[in-house]
Amino acid sequence: MPTEPQAQRRTSGVELPTITPAKAWIYGSLSFPIAMLGYPLGAYIPRLYSTEMGISLALIGLVITSAAIFDAVTDPLMGHFSDRWRTRWGRRRPWMAVGIPLFLIAVYMLLNPTQGITVVYLAFFFLMLRACSTLYGLPYAAWGVELSSDYHVRTMIQSAREKYVIAGLMASAAIVTFSEEIFGRAEASFVLANISLIVVVLVPLAAILVLTTLPEVPTYNAPPVSFKDGIVRMYKNKLFFRLLLIELLIAGGENFRNTVSLLFIQDYIGLTGVGRALLLYFGCGLAAIPFWDWIARHFGKHKSLATAMVLVSLVSIGVLTQRHSPGVIFYILFGLKGFCFGAFAYLPRAMLADVVDLDTIRSGSARPASYFAILGFITKCAASFGGLSLPILAWVGYSAQAGAENSPEQLMWLGALYGIVPTAVFVFAFYLCVTWPLTDTLHAKVVRILGKRYEKQMVK
Repeated sequence: MPTEPQAQRRTSGVELPTITPAKAWIYGSLSFPIAMLGYPLGAYIPRLYSTEMGISLALIGLVITSAAIFDAVTDPLMGHFSDRWRTRWGRRRPWMAVGIPLFLIAVYMLLNPTQGITVVYLAFFFLMLRACSTLYGLPYAAWGVELSSDYHVRTMIQSAREKYVIAGLMASAAIVTFSEEIFGRAEASFVLANISLIVVVLVPLAAILVLTTLPEVPTYNAPPVSFKDGIVRMYKNKLFFRLLLIELLIAGGENFRNTVSLLFIQDYIGLTGVGRALLLYFGCGLAAIPFWDWIARHFGKHKSLATAMVLVSLVSIGVLTQRHSPGVIFYILFGLKGFCFGAFAYLPRAMLADVVDLDTIRSGSARPASYFAILGFITKCAASFGGLSLPILAWVGYSAQAGAENSPEQLMWLGALYGIVPTAVFVFAFYLCVTWPLTDTLHAKVVRILGKRYEKQMVK
């Protein structure tokens, strides 16, 4: 495990704490219960609100997609205020302490609807969940960036967090498995109700651990950057915009796929025991993190991410050959796809932490929350792209209603949306990754410049 050089622990005008693996694990612990919502929100919400609540797929897709408009306002503002905030408790803790309880209310209501609700109910609590995840999520992400300025230690922090994320997804997959095989209940309402109860209990416990254990890192008290100037400076950071495009393409392609993934597994492949497949998927993802760490450490984060894109694209095309064949070959391909899952989530965040340092050189003010706000907005826009696949399915006549029979042509469309569209999107993202210029050697020079600048400021 890499250690943090002394020269790279002084980029904010103060001595940063040495980040041990134990501290990285504590930081990432909050991600475990929150991640339990990841796959269920993307895959089970359409099934719950269409099949059981009777809302059309087109309206559900409209709600998911339109949420990006809301995020376009809330995310940048939240990042700006979090970076400027100064209290005796720090500038990250207060936002998290307020946002997490509100987030849990939205989670419980969204995952436990009652018969007779309308699309208004779905829209209100879906938007509330997105707003509250911004309220606590951006300060949490920025906190992780501020813990270290070292290229490889940042990878360690995000890697630890991603292990929790995948473990949380495995836990939700285990709940799906128990629901199907122990209780004999596979309906979305039963699965989501069980997950929501566990999340509501675990999130406060993990939040208390993080908020009371990890110190906030003091930052150099440079003149604050106004919201307008901050946006202008981001616009001039061309490498940041390249990373945003990478994230949009990768997350957009994956979310486009994930929204129809449950339908694909059940209707195209013909698999009835979804829980076991999900456990395999996320288990392979967790096991793969050290592999992606190794590639990132020896060849760079960008090449590790590009390798994952190539592998998942090949697998996505291969799985289309398994129509109505839920056998060993499908499980092998599905496991290989899960092997790439974690790389897409944590490597772009680790790359962004390096990009933020370029802005700090230009502005003199560390603004990681503002940058994560824009990245978070792009990620949510990409998540909203998942809603685009549902109207397409509705347009070709595909039905998700209980007992519906879909034609071979409609299943062909389902397969294309799952496997071909994301693969086509990844081609451009792959090019942007393999030509990424900010390597560990170049970033070390950036950190040295920051260190010298802050030392001069301290002398003054």
